[in-house]
Amino acid sequence: MAKSIGRGAVPLWAAAALVVVAGCSFSAGTSQDKTVAKADVADQISAKVNEKAGHKPQSVSCPADLRAAVGASLDCQMTDGGQTYGVNATVTSVDGDKVNFDIVQTVNKGDVAKQITDQLTQQFGRTPDVTCPDNLKGDVGATTRCQLQDQGTTYGVTVTVTGIDGDDIKFNFKVDDQPA
Repeated sequence: MAKSIGRGAVPLWAAAALVVVAGCSFSAGTSQDKTVAKADVADQISAKVNEKAGHKPQSVSCPADLRAAVGASLDCQMTDGGQTYGVNATVTSVDGDKVNFDIVQTVNKGDVAKQITDQLTQQFGRTPDVTCPDNLKGDVGATTRCQLQDQGTTYGVTVTVTGIDGDDIKFNFKVDDQPA
């Protein structure tokens, strides 16, 4: 596949478009297994959306507890207005029993892959198979690496968030010059 650079935009839920910081106490345990309960993370997300939008989302669910270590992250799901959104919580600091974490919307990895696939199909007239391993954080400068399969050859694809414009998370992607 020839070198390609593209752009995408995915709708953003306006209620929590800004990164917000939440604090929470984690459960007791040894220093290596301290966590914030998944219900507490979900409650913090709901509270912050309520604070920004004036209403709580219909539901927030997290698949596991959040490990109390700087850099640890957890992808949760939020339903609001009948639509489901991804939300990422990433630990920024731990001070005693207080864990601070950033909360930011994510773009579903399937939506990112579809945007890339659609643009490349339009550009080259054939449909590559694009997969992304992780959701893309809706934070300017955030990146993820996807894979593109085309006619039996695999290429890496770097996706970078370039901006948030109103209700859209804007991102660019670049297909590697050489196959993986």
